[in-house]
Amino acid sequence: MKNIFRETKFIRGVTAFKSLPPDEGVEIILAGRSNAGKSSALNAICENPKLARISKTPGRTTEANFFEVCKDLKLVDLPGYGYAKSTKKRIDAWAPFLDDYFASRNSLKAAVLFMDIRHPFKESDRDFSNYCSSLAPSLELIFVLTKADKVKKNEQNKAIYFLENETGSKNIFVVSSLKSTGIDKLRGKLLSFK
Repeated sequence: MKNIFRETKFIRGVTAFKSLPPDEGVEIILAGRSNAGKSSALNAICENPKLARISKTPGRTTEANFFEVCKDLKLVDLPGYGYAKSTKKRIDAWAPFLDDYFASRNSLKAAVLFMDIRHPFKESDRDFSNYCSSLAPSLELIFVLTKADKVKKNEQNKAIYFLENETGSKNIFVVSSLKSTGIDKLRGKLLSFK
C-alpha cells in the first residue's frame, strides 16, 4: 500500500496567528519536550530523513512548521517545550499565538504528544496535555512513546501502564524511528482523521 505521507511537503513556518495557512481540511499538532524524538518520528512517518531538521542541540525549532501531507491533511510541528535554554521571554511570546490557535482553529482535530519512553509524562507533558484539554476540549490527544529500541519489552510495558494510569487514555503508541517499529500503526491513526 502506498504511503501518502511520502508526498508530505513543508508549507511554511509561522510565528504569528495572522500568518497561518487557511483554516481548512484537517490539522494535527505534533508536540513534545525538546529531544523527545519528535522530528525523527515525523521523518520516519514520511519516509524522508530530511523533512524535519534534527538538531543535536534541543530546542532549536522556533516556529510552528506546517507540513502538507495531502490537500486535506496538514501536520503542525510545534517547537519543543520543557528545555532549560528556552527562555521565559520566548515562551511568553508564544503563549498568545498558541492560545488563539488552539481556541479558534476549526481544522485542528488532534494533538500528538511525543515522549521518550524512558521519561514518560513529565510535568511539562502533563502541563501541555492539560493546556490542550482546557483550550480545545474536543481535541483528541494521542500519546506516542518514542525510542522504543532503547528499552526492553518489559520496560515498554511499564511505560505504557504508567501512561495509561496517568492519562486515563488507551490512545498510546510505541514507536522506534530507528527500526520503524510502530510507525505504520501511527500513520494509520493520523489518516483516520482525514
